[in-house]
Amino acid sequence: MRISGIINSVIYDQSCIGDTMDSEKPLSGLKVLDFSAVYAGPICARLLSDCGAEVIKIETPGTGDVTRGPRGTSRVFAHFNAGKRSIAIDLKQETGQSLAKNLISDADVVIENFRPGVMEQFGLDYTTIKNVRPDLIYCSISGFGQTGPYVQRAAYAPIAHAASGFDFAHTASQGEPDARPPIWGIMIADMLTGAYAFGAIQAALIGRGKSGRGEHIDVSMMESMMMLIPGQIQAAQLENPPAAGGFRPITVKDGFVMVCIVSQKNMRCLCEAMDRPDILADKRFLRGERYKNMQAFIDEIESWSSSLSALECEKRLNESGVPCSIYNAPDDLFAHPQILARNSFTELEDDLGMFVIQNAPFQFSGSDISTASASPLLGEHTDELLREKLSLDEAEIGLLHKQEVVY
Repeated sequence: MRISGIINSVIYDQSCIGDTMDSEKPLSGLKVLDFSAVYAGPICARLLSDCGAEVIKIETPGTGDVTRGPRGTSRVFAHFNAGKRSIAIDLKQETGQSLAKNLISDADVVIENFRPGVMEQFGLDYTTIKNVRPDLIYCSISGFGQTGPYVQRAAYAPIAHAASGFDFAHTASQGEPDARPPIWGIMIADMLTGAYAFGAIQAALIGRGKSGRGEHIDVSMMESMMMLIPGQIQAAQLENPPAAGGFRPITVKDGFVMVCIVSQKNMRCLCEAMDRPDILADKRFLRGERYKNMQAFIDEIESWSSSLSALECEKRLNESGVPCSIYNAPDDLFAHPQILARNSFTELEDDLGMFVIQNAPFQFSGSDISTASASPLLGEHTDELLREKLSLDEAEIGLLHKQEVVY
């Protein structure tokens, strides 16, 4: 379904939100400087912005965040940077470094995802900056962390997927442990690491409220991905690990449906939906044995499901209380009743027309944390922020532009 039709016909109806929610967001008053680019750092900073923080994005003059693309902005960039203000500063110049340091002196949180050592080259590393702002919360996101023999290795999300053991664990879970590892177009490590960084910053802010001290948070993409495979890590420590469980899609007439049978109650509900009470008594499918006989179990389910459409199968299973779902494509989400009911998208506009980006996946009962409806152009707020934050006059700002320190 085309976005334009959805925006015109469905509902981004948030007119009632203000009637029941306070205008102040949970992080109102918090000041954040976002030196990060691409995905992990920017999504962390955007979530802080959604929750009310003032976020200033520090970008490189001329190019800015790589996700801007050749047009200078993109819808992917908007997803990760809505609600922020942009200032373009050349951090390779001493004057630019001084400007950044002065901005940090007024900040509560700094986020950066350069390779370890780069911020030190700029004189903006935590050890240096904590002398300027002792209570600063400084969050560094990197592929392998700020310490250890891999500290200088370059990393993107697929590297973290491979290094963490996740790819092999994922491949093995598909029943083909020796198969070629998967091709990745979905940056799990970036999104997961950004979420961990978001949580760690909240914890550090609470700690600062108790102690008055700042904190350097070191978030590793590799270790973030390891958090996804606890079962596999535990199994790797056993000489004879138990058979690994796995949830498999079942075949229906027009595709697949995902079914999760975890508890005995789930099993009873499934047998009720299929009108197959005999399966409950089948020793092959008792708890503890079912994983060893998973293919036979799936065959029994599919002898029932293969004559049904995905929607029919999901309806019958759901009515019997079986955890299940049809498979949605991304373009199914724009008209999905659950997504619409929760106002999960915010509407934006660019030179190509209207589009939506997803709000934070959590909501507060007392405040509206919907994502802002605009993302910044490169350096859009440079002059404004130099006046507002550093009290520079027009002549001083003009000189900085002439010297190509700012854009």
